[in-house]
Amino acid sequence: MTAGPDIVRYVLDDGVRDVLAKELNSRLADAEPLDPDAHGVILASIGASALLQHLPDELLAELGKFTRGHSSVLVLENLPRYDAPPTPVGGFTPEAALAPVNALQLGLVRLLGTTPFAVPYENRGRVMRNVVPNPAAAGTTSSWGSDAEFFWHTDNPHLPFGEQGRDPRPNVPRHLTFYAIRNDERVPTDVVGVDTVLARLTPAAREALARPEFEIGAPASVETGAQPALRGAVLEHDGAAPRMRYDHGTTRGLTARAAAALDELTAALRTDDAERFVLRPGDFLLFDNYRVLHRRRAFTPRPAATARWLRRCYAS
Repeated sequence: MTAGPDIVRYVLDDGVRDVLAKELNSRLADAEPLDPDAHGVILASIGASALLQHLPDELLAELGKFTRGHSSVLVLENLPRYDAPPTPVGGFTPEAALAPVNALQLGLVRLLGTTPFAVPYENRGRVMRNVVPNPAAAGTTSSWGSDAEFFWHTDNPHLPFGEQGRDPRPNVPRHLTFYAIRNDERVPTDVVGVDTVLARLTPAAREALARPEFEIGAPASVETGAQPALRGAVLEHDGAAPRMRYDHGTTRGLTARAAAALDELTAALRTDDAERFVLRPGDFLLFDNYRVLHRRRAFTPRPAATARWLRRCYAS
């Protein structure tokens, strides 16, 4: 296990991976077809039980304390991988066929002490988002895009920040989790910490970003029924920790001071010293959407059936 000030990384041993895969298959063999939206609690229970039985104690301890600690990114490499159907470039696929994948991801979400959830105005209200190169999203900055760079952002920044223990659906998602099914294109998921970004800004820009002088709209992935654009601050503080809401395409300053601060923030984000995670099949990534901005560069996808495919789940 390696850990920096903000990142925890763990590579699972091949033997543990294989035993865990067999355990999940065995537990699911006699189960009825399970869909994460209708049977998410069952899938999470199956996955968490198998993980508790086979993951190393040091990793289980790290998972148990992660969301209560100071780290903001978690990467687990070499988890079980499964033969998957063709990549659903249209956005959706029968979920019952992905029961082992869903049990693994939802089980990890449970062990992290978080709860998975969906928002009603995106992804047809489903818990699992297929991050795929959907031709219908060509030219858009969306998780379904590929030909346009999805510049640095936080997910759903048009919402207010939430408080622990409350219904997370009306708020900015606290955590994003990803499980990689395919990524032969080797497209990285880039992340940068809010603290790192703020250190590049002048005090005047930081002060301006904390003023409620911005309009922040919904991202391109929003379908219908989303809340209108939020008028507020880009930068807030949760106790001693700063948290940020931002999407380059939907955030604008309502005053000259706010516009200048946004320009400085954009310039700071173009400094290319991000952490890059090229997720391979069986890799799991989680990050704190309050404390981290993320980006996906434009790429050329492989043919539809074998194109990049990540599974995303919000957790709070």
